[in-house]
Amino acid sequence: MKHIRFNFVFICIAAAIVAIIFLRPRTQSADFAPSQPGDSRAVTPAVALPKEFAHNMMPTRISPLTNDHAKVNAPSQTIVFTTNKLERLTQIREIFHRLAAGDKATAMRAAKKITNEVERETALLTLVTEWTQGDLLPPRVRARLLDQYGLEASLGVELAKDPELAMLWANELTEGPGRAAIIQQTARMMVGTDPAAALALNEQLPEGDRKQFFDSLFGDWALKDTEAALQWADKFPDPTDRDAMLQAIRASAPVGIGAQLQIKDGYPSVNGLMAGSPAQLGGQLQPGDRIIALAQGDNAFMNMQNVALADVVQMIRGAPGTALQLQILAADAPPNAPPRTITIYRDQIKFRN
Repeated sequence: MKHIRFNFVFICIAAAIVAIIFLRPRTQSADFAPSQPGDSRAVTPAVALPKEFAHNMMPTRISPLTNDHAKVNAPSQTIVFTTNKLERLTQIREIFHRLAAGDKATAMRAAKKITNEVERETALLTLVTEWTQGDLLPPRVRARLLDQYGLEASLGVELAKDPELAMLWANELTEGPGRAAIIQQTARMMVGTDPAAALALNEQLPEGDRKQFFDSLFGDWALKDTEAALQWADKFPDPTDRDAMLQAIRASAPVGIGAQLQIKDGYPSVNGLMAGSPAQLGGQLQPGDRIIALAQGDNAFMNMQNVALADVVQMIRGAPGTALQLQILAADAPPNAPPRTITIYRDQIKFRN
């Protein structure tokens, strides 16, 4: 009798345990296995995301009636991240790969909320890579920008080919010199096709940054299309502004004779002549000619032997229309041959790329 009673009690206890196991609520996230000690898939507490962030992460389906993408109700506005660093970065890339296809401002704001620098860089670089279709600057250029302006600005410069997107990035994620760098690069990319819009970007900068903006823009523009830069500089009504623009242009595209020089046997030697330059059009100067001495206008000649190349270049440059006299010795001149004297009138050197 006692044996029967013991078996009955045992059966009741076993039935209760089975009922508890199968009837208790299941709360574990379906995305991850239950945490075990030392398990690399153990999860952190759910990371709360902004409402618009979570909305963009909802899966989509195509309606058979309208052929439109419709949002499927998401179970929550949280995403659970793994503590494994490699897996976590993979998750972030996937999330921001999806966000890149949606509202761009929302994607930027979501990345901005990430406090870990490595994870934020991963998120931002994913966005930039998606939006540029992988057409990125060389790593060494980005490294220099990173050192100078910081993470957000160095990546924002990558977007300069898309002015609207670049300005959105500048306003959402940067400030100060970093923001100015993005605006500057955006203007450089625009100036060849829409000069008016490029120049108008100066209005996005504080008053104190505008001179640097114009100096950099016109200097870069002069190397690509000197004539266009000169024409736009001439439109500035204020003489002071106009002179500043011309100075910036001539720092990149100087007034001179258009001879490319190198030092050979102690003298400046003509390495090449720029097409359309005074030296090329005059026909008096040829590659290989050595400059023995030079004179400004009717002044006395100065011997150029052992003069630094930078100093020679500076003496050759000057104001448009001024005369430069050169004593030239041809490359194939016989020993003890006397130099010949030529006169070339300086003019604006014009680049066109």
